[in-house]
Amino acid sequence: MGISDFISMYEKYGLKGGIGVFVIVLVYIAHKTGLFTKLFTYASEKFIENFIKKKGKVIVSDVTTSDITNHDIFNYIDFWIHSRIPIFQFSTEYRTAVFRKYLVIYLKKYKENLLEFVNAKSYLTMDEAELWKGLLSLINNTIYDYEREMALSGIPSIIISKMKTKNSDTISLTIDLIEGICNSQFYKSDNLLKIYSILNIILSILENTIQNSEHVCNSINGSLAGMKFEDNGKTYIEPGSKS
Repeated sequence: MGISDFISMYEKYGLKGGIGVFVIVLVYIAHKTGLFTKLFTYASEKFIENFIKKKGKVIVSDVTTSDITNHDIFNYIDFWIHSRIPIFQFSTEYRTAVFRKYLVIYLKKYKENLLEFVNAKSYLTMDEAELWKGLLSLINNTIYDYEREMALSGIPSIIISKMKTKNSDTISLTIDLIEGICNSQFYKSDNLLKIYSILNIILSILENTIQNSEHVCNSINGSLAGMKFEDNGKTYIEPGSKS
């Protein structure tokens, strides 16, 4: 992710979203270069603190439970599901149907599980350890839920596996970041700001998965040849024959 990517995300998601994206970049650098966690945490906290002071717009009291339950992530998921994904075109009709289905299930499960978590509001009284465990469970359960439904929907295991492999680093970075935010002294005991920041991060992760789907699709060669996929009463067949 380069500077141009950050600028694009900043323009799209605003100041708070921009903060989340910058933290992702910092986590990525720390992850790839093997920097110690404490060093990364200190650097990221200082960056965020200075960034907020400079802008003078975002303070802890800005974030309310309404900001959490009405976070942009839910609107974007609806937009992607109903307006963006239906017009996606992949290399074949079969792959278009399968990957559209994959992405819809992926996004719906994230929306369902995130809404359940934030609407319960139990995060408001959690300490650092409880919040970290709760969010880790949320991520792991969401992955299990969408992969299970994908398999039941007839999405080939090779696609589920390829997407999982492609997303593994991103998921690892997300978990590292969530842990860092939960334990961060910058956020003190304000779980509202923590959750808001984490939702910003997850929003960026979801878009990253959508963008990666075409690359994964193109990386699969003849493994899908002759496979059938049924969706909404229509049968799709991948061209070619199984070897």
